[in-house]
Amino acid sequence: MELTRLLQSFASLRPRIEALTRGRVGCSATAEDILQDTWVRLSNVRHDDAIDNHAAFAMRAAKNAAIGHFRKQQRRNEIDAEVNDLLWQSVDEISPERIVMGRDMLRAVDAALQDMPERSRRIFLMNRINGVSHREIARQIGISEEAVYYHIRRVVERLAELRDSQA
Repeated sequence: MELTRLLQSFASLRPRIEALTRGRVGCSATAEDILQDTWVRLSNVRHDDAIDNHAAFAMRAAKNAAIGHFRKQQRRNEIDAEVNDLLWQSVDEISPERIVMGRDMLRAVDAALQDMPERSRRIFLMNRINGVSHREIARQIGISEEAVYYHIRRVVERLAELRDSQA
């Protein structure tokens, strides 16, 4: 079967079209897919003798295929975002029940912190709430960094026990 002039133009311009398409989409495999799609579209054109400039037509077909690819990808991303919103919506909703549960947990954390030795509680709050580094806490209180770590670890372990008992 003889190639039409349109397909011959595409074949002769293929390296250039491929380079332009790869530059637009940033991926060789995707560019190849777009070129294959363009070839199929061009092979289905009837009466290519009515086309004035076969090379320009082939270039435009490839450009349109790349634009179509971007539109499909954008739509896929929008659908993924919608699905993600639907899947996670119930987790993030603030309901009266979640508010009560959160308040109960906050009271339990506060009670657990109040039960901790003063020094451990103070070190923990300095680090986790105020963002003070272990080194700075050690300097301010006059203890080693290892001791700071020990105090924080003791509070964190107690809070983890509390969390596990609440679950």
